Amino acid sequence: MTTLVDGVLLAALVGTSACVVPMYIKLKRLDRTQAEYGRAMAASGHALASAGEAVKSFAGEGRAVLDALSREIDEARATLADLEAARRGLVEARARTGQG
Repeated sequence: MTTLVDGVLLAALVGTSACVVPMYIKLKRLDRTQAEYGRAMAASGHALASAGEAVKSFAGEGRAVLDALSREIDEARATLADLEAARRGLVEARARTGQG
């Protein structure tokens, strides 16, 4: 009788082992996949942080370029006003010379 029980227990152990081994292999594969996923998520986080820094830098540089451009436009307007005043002065001088 004990041999029969031992045989049944041995069969149950073999059956359980046959089910556990594939499950263990699948869990190992899942662990590897999860580790790869974690690395990919970390890399994505670093890439997003770098992109955020680039956007901040671009915004700062864009603001500096805009300020410089604004100064140049103001300077050009002042130069145009000076040229227009000089042109008017020449026209008036020619008009006086032509009348005199």
